[in-house]
Amino acid sequence: MCLNKIILLFVCLVISGCGFEPVYKKKNNADRPQAFKLLVTGSNDQAYTTYKLRRELETWLPTIAQKVPRQLTVKIVLEESYGGIAYNAKAKAQRNQGQLRAVVQVMDGGITPLHEAKLDSATSYTVDYVEEFSTISAESGARERLIKNLAKDIAHELSLFDVK
Repeated sequence: MCLNKIILLFVCLVISGCGFEPVYKKKNNADRPQAFKLLVTGSNDQAYTTYKLRRELETWLPTIAQKVPRQLTVKIVLEESYGGIAYNAKAKAQRNQGQLRAVVQVMDGGITPLHEAKLDSATSYTVDYVEEFSTISAESGARERLIKNLAKDIAHELSLFDVK
């Protein structure tokens, strides 16, 4: 019995010492992530959206491989809008749509951007006039989806652009 424990301990030490990594472990971070300085702006009505987008981007940016050895500035200007897209016979909105647009500029310390892109994300939700809570909850969920999708699209755009 004691010999089995010694063999098990030896095998564990050998496996952990040889750089063993779990097969299904997700590698999130790049070996050398690019350093970014984020400047996210929007109107005062969108304070939560700008904050939340910044937080989402901070989780995505370390996955972008280094393109230049210095910090790049990413300037993002947001515009958010909501409106009805489907109406009933009494001209009341049955479905609303939310749209979040971003103008993304990547700068390397200068005034002229190295890269510029216009991205947007859209989603919709059902409006229920009887239950106000469900409508507010649906709008909140739509906003979260917009922010997460746009952050992922911005990170994807930043990972693809080429620095010359």
